[in-house]
Amino acid sequence: MAALLVFSLVKLEQKIRPVARVMAEYECKERAVRWMQSAVEDCLRDTPELLEDLYLLQYDSAGRVQSAEADASRLAQLQYMLESDLTRSMEEGAADFSVPLGTLLGLQIFSGRGPDVNVKVIPLSHVETRVETSFTSAGVNQTKLQTDLVFSVQLCAVLAGMQVETTAESTICVSQLLIVGQTPQFYVEGAA
Repeated sequence: MAALLVFSLVKLEQKIRPVARVMAEYECKERAVRWMQSAVEDCLRDTPELLEDLYLLQYDSAGRVQSAEADASRLAQLQYMLESDLTRSMEEGAADFSVPLGTLLGLQIFSGRGPDVNVKVIPLSHVETRVETSFTSAGVNQTKLQTDLVFSVQLCAVLAGMQVETTAESTICVSQLLIVGQTPQFYVEGAA
């Protein structure tokens, strides 16, 4: 009888473990992205001046933009402030969530039922940020300059003797600039 009970519990755990791992990883990423977006939103709402003068523009004699480059010191300041706020937010917001045991069984009939299995989400590293700047065509003699901050953090979900480590990323556009060049007076189609 005891052997049958132990065998049943082992089989149950083998069935639950892969589902629990996937759910824990998904929840970690989802919570981290929510933390990132909320922290960035709060920081930019409280200090909108961080987004001012991110580009250094040079003009020609007619007042047209000749060149645009990101102001490295302003971007570094923005990056530092957002990283700090996000790290603080994640440390304060380290959270638990629970999943009904029936959901972990993977059977539709038990989904959302049964006692809750608690999962704790813990940040494993500080927030890392990288700046990505891109130039793309936006029409005839128009170029879009976009600057994104990509936030990345490693997280761990701890549940019932199992740890699931994952990395979450979120990309936030911090600035877009449309540079309009001179429109050609005529267009000649090339001969084939």
